[in-house]
Amino acid sequence: MRRLISALTLIFLLTVPAFGLSDSEYLRMRKSSSDFARADKRLNQVWANLKKSLPKNVFTQLDKLQREWVKSGRDDEAAILMDDGYSRMEAYTMATNDRADALPKIASELRESLKGKKNVAPPAPKRQPKPAKVPEPEPEPEPEVEDDAPLRSTEIEGEYQNDSGFLSVRIVDINTDEVEVTFSRFKDGTHWTSRGWIEGGVLELSDKDYSECQATLTFTAGRVKVDITDTDDWNEAIAPDFVLKGTYRKLAN
Repeated sequence: MRRLISALTLIFLLTVPAFGLSDSEYLRMRKSSSDFARADKRLNQVWANLKKSLPKNVFTQLDKLQREWVKSGRDDEAAILMDDGYSRMEAYTMATNDRADALPKIASELRESLKGKKNVAPPAPKRQPKPAKVPEPEPEPEPEVEDDAPLRSTEIEGEYQNDSGFLSVRIVDINTDEVEVTFSRFKDGTHWTSRGWIEGGVLELSDKDYSECQATLTFTAGRVKVDITDTDDWNEAIAPDFVLKGTYRKLAN
């Protein structure tokens, strides 16, 4: 009897995880529960029979799997059963019986997988040499767009608009390049009209009450940029109330 207990204890010490059942718990379970004792004895008997019947290479693999089960698998299975409402004793008894049922099938699958060349890893595919990298063609330079080229008076006539308002340009005298510009502000519909002479795509305008220039309009293809050019007297000037600084896009005819 002592030799039997010693043998069972030795098997347990070789397999029980540090965080699972302690030695005292294991022995107490075997002593206090005949169901657990029968399940544990059955598992050990199945294990002994497999050790006798299996080829060494198969048993070696089975031993690795069994140690993993004892290390963590048994406790995981028992934990699931306890979550379902079983007691600790019932859970470990059921997990042990389930393992005794599963071991022969696991051993059979291992035996089949290790037959012949099934345990030999397939040869790695040969790596094909990388094709020489063909240099990408240099991108063709984009043609320069003469968007900012100066325009003649005949090319600027029309209506322009931005988010704040719009302006219209009308040729007064084509011989002298005199043009008239009318600003209109969206928020209140206020208008302001002034005349000037365009030169090199640039038109300078002033309010009728001021001799100094108040705004500079620079025309390019499809747009006009309006800048305030006199900043000394803007607080009292009339023009800033109407001239809207920014870039205006030309509207299609």
